[in-house]
Amino acid sequence: MWQMNAADTKARLYVEDDLAEGRTLHPSPDQQHYLVNVMRLGDGDAVALFNGRDGEWRAILQREGKRGCSLAPEAQTRQQHASPDLWLVFAPVKKARLDFIAQKASEMGCSRIWPVRTDYCQVSRVNDDRMLANAIEAAEQTERLDIAEIMP
Repeated sequence: MWQMNAADTKARLYVEDDLAEGRTLHPSPDQQHYLVNVMRLGDGDAVALFNGRDGEWRAILQREGKRGCSLAPEAQTRQQHASPDLWLVFAPVKKARLDFIAQKASEMGCSRIWPVRTDYCQVSRVNDDRMLANAIEAAEQTERLDIAEIMP
């Protein structure tokens, strides 16, 4: 297995597709915008990919037109390992704090994040998609290989 260090890749991205050598992946429009416009990656730049199942893979970016791109996984850099079965069960607090809780729980390695409604909590509804986006962002930044599951 080829070992990659942080200097070899310029970005790290969570994808839902299966990762295997010889495949071509098309990231979501938001991910393409991030890679092409925010990170300013070009043809041949390396990107680290993970999906929570197949480990971490080194992929090569190929530009497609002015704003698009595709990714070609070429080598697995880290094997997938089982995360500890660590749950965070909490009563929702103010909305800005929910983002912080999702990020920090993911950084700590929680496998499940479970907001529970209590009699005195201030938040009436929790945006699961937003919490998942925060958990994904934290996993990308901390080199975690899986994503914390957001419980309903």
